[in-house]
Amino acid sequence: MMKKLLIFFIAAFLSVSYVNAQSTIALSWDGNALNDTVSVWVDPYNADATLFHAIVTNNTDNIVNIKVLRTNIEVIEGSVNSFCWASQCYPPFLDESGEYQPILAGESTGTENFYAEFIANETFGTSIVKYKFFDKDNTDVYSEVVVKYWSSPEAIGEEIADKISFSNAYPNPAINKFNIDYNFDTNINNASLKIVNLLGSVVKEVEIDQNSNKLSMDISNLDAGVYFYSIVVNNEVFQTKKLVIR
Repeated sequence: MMKKLLIFFIAAFLSVSYVNAQSTIALSWDGNALNDTVSVWVDPYNADATLFHAIVTNNTDNIVNIKVLRTNIEVIEGSVNSFCWASQCYPPFLDESGEYQPILAGESTGTENFYAEFIANETFGTSIVKYKFFDKDNTDVYSEVVVKYWSSPEAIGEEIADKISFSNAYPNPAINKFNIDYNFDTNINNASLKIVNLLGSVVKEVEIDQNSNKLSMDISNLDAGVYFYSIVVNNEVFQTKKLVIR
């Protein structure tokens, strides 16, 4: 009897915990729920900011007073990003909103209540920024999204970009060789890695094996210096980053 009661209380507790975890706040845009990670293509030569929008919905039974916390997880040097929330825009050096937005139970913010701005300033690569929307009176009520701003002259489709991932080159600086870990969760036509010198010339290129998840590249024949490596997927640049060879 005691065992049955214990199982009942555990099941009841897990059920309540599940409801509480689900009945918080949700993020969406254009009628679609925002996933944990979203990819946004950025034109590196566009002087105007690329915008990322989100609508916040209060799924609790009470009013919430939502603030925003930005975390720069990995940002390309030279790029600039900031955000606006609750009719207030913040400079790039501020990570947390001073203002909060009250949202009634079951209600959502408007389309312009939150947007983030990103300017590449002619830099290439992927910047990763996390935005956390939390109730200032109860920080257990929150939702967050990670945005990958990838700056490249050409863009592959977002449906593909969301399903592939590459680590940074390591070691970097590199001697004789470097490695990159990767993962493909979708079928692609082709993928390759190109090393480019400061003059823009491709000095080395290797095909990426889709059946593997790690690339080791021999660079022992390259002179010491600063290079860039570009990952090309379906003949279009996915990301470009700096590589130092010693």
